[in-house]
Amino acid sequence: MKPVLYIDNLFQIASMYILVNHAIQSPAEFWGSAQKHLPNLPDGGVKRVINVFPNDNMDVCTCVWEADSISALDGYLRDKIGDASKDSFYQINEANAMGLHS
Repeated sequence: MKPVLYIDNLFQIASMYILVNHAIQSPAEFWGSAQKHLPNLPDGGVKRVINVFPNDNMDVCTCVWEADSISALDGYLRDKIGDASKDSFYQINEANAMGLHS
């Protein structure tokens, strides 16, 4: 369960860090979309991409994101990159992570 912050009697859901493994079917489409859309963050429940680690062929990439939820990030990626990649997600355990930027 996500922590809830109380700010001026409004509820705000705290964001989380999410690791995404991208198996990229269409590198040109994927990276073109990334260059186009990443400068426009934050967008909805997606705050920012923190790290991007592509392989030499640019067809596999692991990224660390900050977002409100995995669902919000998945929706953002589907909207921006469509089927250019197949992705797997998991929430990072911040208490046990090492080297995580905050």
